[in-house]
Amino acid sequence: MVPEPAPKTAYAIIVAAGSGHRYPGRQSKQFIDLCGKPLYLWSIETFQKCPAIKGIVIVGPKQNQEALLEMQQKTTLFDKVISVIAGGDSRTESVSKGVTALAATDKKLCESDAILVHDGVRPLISNELIIKVVEQTSSQQVVIPTTTPTATVKRIAGQKITETIPREELGLAQTPQGVPYRLLCEALKHWQKNPATPITDEGALVENLPLNRRANVNFVNVSGEPANLKITFPHDLQQAEIMLQKNNCQEVAYKPRQATGFGYDVHAFAEKRKLILGGIEIPGHMGLAGHSDADVLIHALVDALLGAVGAGDIGQHFPDHDPAFKNRSSLYFLEQALTIVRERDFKLEAADITIVAEQPKLTPHIPHMLAVLKETIASPCQLNIKATTSEGLGFTGRREGIATYAVATVIAN
Repeated sequence: MVPEPAPKTAYAIIVAAGSGHRYPGRQSKQFIDLCGKPLYLWSIETFQKCPAIKGIVIVGPKQNQEALLEMQQKTTLFDKVISVIAGGDSRTESVSKGVTALAATDKKLCESDAILVHDGVRPLISNELIIKVVEQTSSQQVVIPTTTPTATVKRIAGQKITETIPREELGLAQTPQGVPYRLLCEALKHWQKNPATPITDEGALVENLPLNRRANVNFVNVSGEPANLKITFPHDLQQAEIMLQKNNCQEVAYKPRQATGFGYDVHAFAEKRKLILGGIEIPGHMGLAGHSDADVLIHALVDALLGAVGAGDIGQHFPDHDPAFKNRSSLYFLEQALTIVRERDFKLEAADITIVAEQPKLTPHIPHMLAVLKETIASPCQLNIKATTSEGLGFTGRREGIATYAVATVIAN
């Protein structure tokens, strides 16, 4: 009995590096919220779950380090994400950087491996379409999903209509587009020598090769999906929201009018460390062990905030193995957690924090802590900090470290 061939697999490059000038507002459109998540994250999650995808490179904005950091944090638990990198000034330059990153991190790339390039602002891509593109892509075959125009198409010169074009002969290109690795590299090298040539997608990139270098290449169309729309204008976002709600998408989370989160953290004392609590330094006492500044109070508060809006925990967003957070002030983590709260359309209403420590005496420092935290929060809320001991019991009673409990309540805007 002849064994069945193994299912085809591919790598994905998800391009979310654009500035989105056509979409109004200060925020690049790939970071706009769609039913509780930024646009770019929807497609990344679909590629992560697709069995045909074995590795993902995410290409983010070139000049926005905070946005790149956010992308890294939100995809920390995605084991297929190979790299999150800064893109270029054009889509093609961003794809080129994505290919370079893929080659640098995965030494097993073959010339015939399929590379799928997808727009990060097409959030409703389906698993079925990804597999369809993967299966059709081969060493001499480029695959482009398309949809047929539903309206009559006219050729226009100025204000004059010069021709009616049969729409049956036309296709509106979507992504992901599948290109074999060798051919994609060759097309990118040719474009780099002729960067003035306008390129709008990977099909056009390969078409840009001289005829003798693409003579044997087939450009294959597969049926695209109407739901796989590109978010360009506000009404596109509204349409995507309607589609998700109409399909009773499980990803659309329930949003309460008010929610409460609980946080807990503990750190052991450590020599030659400053003691940082509530964003201030407590003089005259050894500090706490940790990857960042080990501010156990803020860590508990951040976990409470994230819990209140259903956004995981501090370790998911700021992992203690990431060198970017080495010795970092925990006030940064608080700022980022508050940003997540705002992005999910909530505001902090109240927080209550209890520090458990036999030493040092913390009550005299609480007013300063409150002032620093309120300045960071920068919006009206009720904030309370209490200091207590464990009456000599447990690790805090033995003066081995400090523990903190926090409760945060948020309300919907």
